[in-house]
Amino acid sequence: SGDSVASVTGTESVKKAASPDDSLMVLDTIGFGDTRLPPDVVVRSLRDTALEAPGGIDALFFVLKKERVTSAEQETLGYVTQDLFGKECLQNLYMVVTHAGRLAKDVELREPWLKEQAAASVPFAAILETLGPNPVQRIAFVENPDPNEAEDEEDRVLAQKRRQRALADIRSLLEKHNVQPYQHSIMHSAGEFHAVRLEEMRRELRGRIESEVRRELEKDRGVLEEERNQLRTELETFKEREETMQKRFEEEWARMRSEFENRARELARGDLEPVAQEIIEKTEKKAKGRRCVVM
Repeated sequence: SGDSVASVTGTESVKKAASPDDSLMVLDTIGFGDTRLPPDVVVRSLRDTALEAPGGIDALFFVLKKERVTSAEQETLGYVTQDLFGKECLQNLYMVVTHAGRLAKDVELREPWLKEQAAASVPFAAILETLGPNPVQRIAFVENPDPNEAEDEEDRVLAQKRRQRALADIRSLLEKHNVQPYQHSIMHSAGEFHAVRLEEMRRELRGRIESEVRRELEKDRGVLEEERNQLRTELETFKEREETMQKRFEEEWARMRSEFENRARELARGDLEPVAQEIIEKTEKKAKGRRCVVM
């Protein structure tokens, strides 16, 4: 259905899910702000996120389970919004509260609950402050049960309805979103690297096709030059061969483009590795001394 997310693919560091109509693409990153992971894991996550979204990210979702919030969650959000991406990403920041229970369907309960949690938890209050002056408008409250874990058909149908409602709530947030995508400098670099690699492959393919056609023309020229009165025919043949070359090139490019896209992505991934490494190293230095370790 239009409210489902399918086609889940990904690398070791980023999972990508897209709706059937491609109107919604979700990137699930790992490593950002998790001090339990080595820096190279975070580097790969940043690199692959940039490759999947070279044009920027429309919305950043901070996912939080509806339970007691600790300083670990606050530090994770601070690492991403202050150290890694910077304050420029805040206008694209939203929060998703999972396992929300009654809050998922009763809108009137949400704001009182947020105020209660903020009064009882300094980390939670800090997270809400990051979302701006009216945080309730930037939060989706969802129930996301797994239909495969349902005990019977009735439970499965109910779980599916809750998941559809969760996606509808998130889509509702996105429909109200009217700011430009957030684009980190590495995302811009990802687009440039990928375009350069793709153009290199295009030129290489064209050069190969041209060489093949020239060899064919050379063979034909030896025969045509034996009779001078066939010069016009030779020139016409050259023109036809040039057109044939262009057609062959376009057909070959269309056939191999998908393969070249993937190869270009892999080569660009290597280009981005040192860029991501440098960003993470700088970020780690900025965040040093004020991050917590999640045990």
